[in-house]
Amino acid sequence: MLIDSHVHFGTMGRFDLSQRDLIHAMDKYGVDFGIVSNLEGAEFDSELNPIQGESLVPQLEVNARTLAFVKRYPERLKGLFWLKPHTEGYAEDVEAFMLQHSEHFSGFKAHPFHSKLRFTEPEYRPYMELAREHDLVFVVHTAKDEYSRMNHVYDVAKLHPDVDFVMVHMGMFTDHKQAAELIAELPNLYGDTAWVDAEAVLDAVDVCGSEKILFATDAIVDGIDTYAKHENLLTAISTQLDREDAENILWRNAARLFQVQR
Repeated sequence: MLIDSHVHFGTMGRFDLSQRDLIHAMDKYGVDFGIVSNLEGAEFDSELNPIQGESLVPQLEVNARTLAFVKRYPERLKGLFWLKPHTEGYAEDVEAFMLQHSEHFSGFKAHPFHSKLRFTEPEYRPYMELAREHDLVFVVHTAKDEYSRMNHVYDVAKLHPDVDFVMVHMGMFTDHKQAAELIAELPNLYGDTAWVDAEAVLDAVDVCGSEKILFATDAIVDGIDTYAKHENLLTAISTQLDREDAENILWRNAARLFQVQR
């Protein structure tokens, strides 16, 4: 079994990721299941300009589109609720939505860069409390920019031991060593392999164990053949780790965290 814990659809800036193409890519490369979120939840573009006009989609509508997609493919997908903490923030309708559709959503997606808001800021806290109350995962983009630093996620995870956090990219555009060390320190902090090379993934397993790393690709940001760029990673996991460790990364960890039924 293969679970990609980090896939997308939606239109944002130069990205125009269709639902059809995502499913086609999963079929083509043998991906059994995906944890999906909608790029249209971004509040600021890649230059940190506010998203405006027709591209500005309300928070509930962003995730209603995810819901509709997941309902079409319940045997292939579960959703993450993409937060808009900067421009909209938490409201009671978020809780109502998540409880009503709990079978289709596993947690929350936070992108501090595209929200122009550090993960340590108080705007995230109401979502976090809901995650704690209802056993929802918090998936957080990390990178070198000032909004997405790894230590922000670590600090929040340390303060909220009853919530599981996934440090997406394990610090994009770094050597990922600090991420592995931080992940190893907290039982509720995990990392994913999106944009992480095979050698760094294997090194991370040595530091924090196979139980803390999830296979992920950011599909289909590089098109239908995004998965082709991860063949070296899949080969390394399958040939350089024992079967249990490989299965932990490729599907067991994601199945447990996101409550995916085999």
